[in-house]
Amino acid sequence: MYSSYKSHTTYKRNVVISPSGEIIHNSCLFEGSISDKELVKQSGLLPLLQPGDQIMADKGFVVQDLLTPLGCSVVMPSFLSSKQQFSKVWSASSSLQEWEGPSLIDVMFLCDEWKSSKAGLSTFNREFAINLAAATTGSMKIHCYVSKSDDRDREDARLHGVNLITARIFLGSYALDPIKGLKIRPSELPNPHLVISHGRKLGSAAFFLVEAAECKWIHFVHVYRGDLGKYKKTTAVATDTIKENEKHQMEIDLCKAADAVVAVGTRLQQKYSRSLPNVKVEIITPGIFKEFYSESQYTIHRTLPRIFNVVLFGQATFEGLSLKGFDIVANAIGSLGKRFELTFVGSYPGEHRKVEQWFLENTCINRNQIIICGYCSDPEELKMMFYQSDLVAMPSCSEEFELVPLKAISAGIPILVSGESGIAEALQEVVGGNAVIVESNKDADEWARRIREIFQESTEEREANAIKLRENYGKVFSWRTECERFKRMIERVVKNGYEAFLVQGHSWGFPN
Repeated sequence: MYSSYKSHTTYKRNVVISPSGEIIHNSCLFEGSISDKELVKQSGLLPLLQPGDQIMADKGFVVQDLLTPLGCSVVMPSFLSSKQQFSKVWSASSSLQEWEGPSLIDVMFLCDEWKSSKAGLSTFNREFAINLAAATTGSMKIHCYVSKSDDRDREDARLHGVNLITARIFLGSYALDPIKGLKIRPSELPNPHLVISHGRKLGSAAFFLVEAAECKWIHFVHVYRGDLGKYKKTTAVATDTIKENEKHQMEIDLCKAADAVVAVGTRLQQKYSRSLPNVKVEIITPGIFKEFYSESQYTIHRTLPRIFNVVLFGQATFEGLSLKGFDIVANAIGSLGKRFELTFVGSYPGEHRKVEQWFLENTCINRNQIIICGYCSDPEELKMMFYQSDLVAMPSCSEEFELVPLKAISAGIPILVSGESGIAEALQEVVGGNAVIVESNKDADEWARRIREIFQESTEEREANAIKLRENYGKVFSWRTECERFKRMIERVVKNGYEAFLVQGHSWGFPN
């Protein structure tokens, strides 16, 4: 127990502290004569480490040979050698030149679910996480932190190279709003290197999580709420506008707090760039959704004369029906006559009759021309809904990048989209994309004319055009290309965080 270094009898123990100051491992006592390396070996720490972990330690801990087989590494401060002291600038720049980043960057997506039962953000998040995992094998580990999951979800994520982490179940308000549980750091990964959030609700959870984990944060924006109030047609327009402005300001504040901001689609990027003059807003354009990909939708027998079915997807809030322009398409179908019918997918349980009545009172469509369906929570059910349609229409006036038309493109289904929608901007860069854009989006007669043109095509011609559009879209926008670019963005954000950490005077390097 005698220590020649201390010149008296001593004991040693190995204490491990997280970057946020928590004691996460505390070994039993050892005799003072034990070496630091042997102390680490016997302390019980090594079995607790995971690939990609970094240990920050003083120069006496020469333990890299113990960590390498585990996929871990050690970070030490630079040594003075013959110098009397470091200048702050020299020590920071020198360390940056030597720093090559952790062996695996832990990237944590926040989402309410893994499966795509809620479409929208969960579909985007799942596809993005899967493709990023494929593009970063060996350099990053992709985790998805969800509010709920089951064994099937976890196995599906694992097969796609994604580690699914489920938030703890809480009581009280946290039980009523499961997304609140994402504010709490998971014990499985308390200190990720980077967190990715989408939208206002998940962004709010990310704000608290990032503060506790002391990690970097990239926030994605999917809608620009600053303009939504002016499109609404409710009797309380002023109140709606105030509410939307409050939500919009919250989104702006989240963007300012994040380390990087990414907009989905060119139009959103332009909108947010004007609202965030001191922030470089990056852009991502989603690729084809593989889960909706089909070689041909025309395996369904279509040789007999049939009604031409146009499908609208959305949420049946009565203000949203006008905001999305569904009344315009309903008027177009009503003017085309009995050979055409409209299927609206998105009614809440028990609300089918009310939604149908809204269409009958606010448009010229006949009762025998309209079918109201509930929201599709099952991806397989949604795919079947696509395959039973002749055309998917999206007359939205907002700049958000609507995913429903992209899913229809992925499934090989003919589409028509508004010229003011976010996806229209992307389609203009695709060969054949202009053919599915309706520029006069508020003109029901123009929509009727374009629907009639597609109706007059043969089924073979409609199929060929839809398949060709999918092929051309994939040539311009692919998940692989976007993820390769996003990989470089993540590395830049993480490295910039390391540099800032050093410049602030810290000596241990970027926190793990």
